[in-house]
Amino acid sequence: MFRPADPGVPVDDDLLAVLGRDSSATGPDLVATIRAAQDEVVGTELDRVLIVQGGPGTGKTMTALRRVAWLLDEGLLDDAETLVVGPSEAFARFTEDVLTGWGYDRVVHRSVRALLHSAGGVRDEAPKVSRLKGESRMAGLLKRAFEEYRNRTPDELPSSIEVSGEAVKLNPIALRQVIDTARASEAPPGDRRRILRAVLVAATKDPRQILEAADLLADRLWPPLEPERFLRDLFGSRTLLAAASGGEFTDREIVSLYRSAGEDGWSDSDLPLLDEAGHLIGDGPKGFVHVVVDEAQDLSPMQLRAIARRSRDGSMTVVGDIAQSTGLWARDDWHDLVAQLPSAIPHEHRELRFGYRIPRQIFDLAAELLPMAAPSVSAPTAVRDGTSDPVIVPAGPATRAALVAAAAAEHADRGRSVAVVCPARCREEVEAALDEEGLPWHPAGEDEPGGAGVALLAPHEAKGLEFDATVVVEPGHILDDDPRGHRLLYIALTRATGYLHLIGAAEDLPVEFPPPPPPAAEVPAPRPREPEPELDPAVRESIDMVVQSLAETLLATLTPELWPVAMRRLEALINPES
Repeated sequence: MFRPADPGVPVDDDLLAVLGRDSSATGPDLVATIRAAQDEVVGTELDRVLIVQGGPGTGKTMTALRRVAWLLDEGLLDDAETLVVGPSEAFARFTEDVLTGWGYDRVVHRSVRALLHSAGGVRDEAPKVSRLKGESRMAGLLKRAFEEYRNRTPDELPSSIEVSGEAVKLNPIALRQVIDTARASEAPPGDRRRILRAVLVAATKDPRQILEAADLLADRLWPPLEPERFLRDLFGSRTLLAAASGGEFTDREIVSLYRSAGEDGWSDSDLPLLDEAGHLIGDGPKGFVHVVVDEAQDLSPMQLRAIARRSRDGSMTVVGDIAQSTGLWARDDWHDLVAQLPSAIPHEHRELRFGYRIPRQIFDLAAELLPMAAPSVSAPTAVRDGTSDPVIVPAGPATRAALVAAAAAEHADRGRSVAVVCPARCREEVEAALDEEGLPWHPAGEDEPGGAGVALLAPHEAKGLEFDATVVVEPGHILDDDPRGHRLLYIALTRATGYLHLIGAAEDLPVEFPPPPPPAAEVPAPRPREPEPELDPAVRESIDMVVQSLAETLLATLTPELWPVAMRRLEALINPES
């Protein structure tokens, strides 16, 4: 699936190896230009939030990892104090393989889900509810609910409390003063307990007994609270939700957040809320000197808050591509995302403009989608020519799955990593065709032993992954099945470092663009048509039969606009040096 760098290859040689593979654009000047642009990002100071925009194939992930290596080599970081966060477990394994291969084996690597609060059970919910729970407004709601909880005190305080069968007298007036002092300090429950113990001990001649009394009293005043209980109690009460809304939530939104006592499990959108609750309670996560987060463009504000909380002083490297932003939190710019990042230190924006991992022929095809997918994003400059143009194969419902399996098998047999990017409505037939072809395949997030097999992915699952060859099924369906279909198709088309197949309905496939004409002064004069040679009747009959067979094949399998393409390719196969 991912292709980690060879641990035996120095970092600086990795880019050279990529540029030198199947490329006519390589050269010392180009390599130096790309490396210099990446080095500007790598060498950015530690004490800031660095935001890196990079299109497909610009090497943004590897640049972020090289930045980690540079900071470690410069002694600005300790690898055990560094966290790398990615969108999936497969991504976390990839970044760990790379940095471990370079000798940095104590860096912590986590997927977003694994990083956040560990909660049992999985719960599905409506997209509108997931979107609501991801909004930054939820941080205010949780804070107000927690303040209400921790400021609760009984109307009457006890004058005594029983310890080991003996009543310990308490001064309600002094006790009220202690509680008011703790409340005014805005201390978390653990600190309030310590304040209570210290004050009561200072006013007694029997510290042992009063400490036990203080603990029993603290349990009554501020019972130990876990994030799960806090969130369950809050979401289980419309009254508590309404009281904590602060006028920022509508009645309909309150109803959406409410869940009855019998509803178990936690959704993915609950995990950042549990993390926020842990922070409020005082049970915060481990802090790191530096945090890297990749594919950040799709994270919710609450996810971003949780990840940023792991940065001890706010130092972060935030990597992504707005043109690939999809899902519930699809964005058209970085503004909303940046608003959730630490603001106490400078923010610096950089953009990687050279695309070297994806061949020019493939990227030029994908770039046709950018004006619709992300009008504000400039396409990176593709600098590498591949050995193969995209293969465009018109197919109807009866034949497409078999053609997909055949294309995948062709590349798998040559030892290439292969992905089939398939919309949901074609998934079942493609699975069956891969099985019939005898090809081992695996869904997103699962690796075959030894990296074998074809990865079968939905368009959104392909984000961030890279393969030698990609087969994209029914691009028209990908466009139609999601409001951000242009972005999903752009993602699907830019996963291949070598070979791309598009298979689907002819009306949904791109037409082949002819090569640009040479300058006017160099346009050759048209060649006169040579007369056919005199042929033996038997030879002519044999030629007519072959031509007739070819014509029938063209008529049966390709639409008329593709016949000239097929003829040019046939001529190239017969006479490759022409």
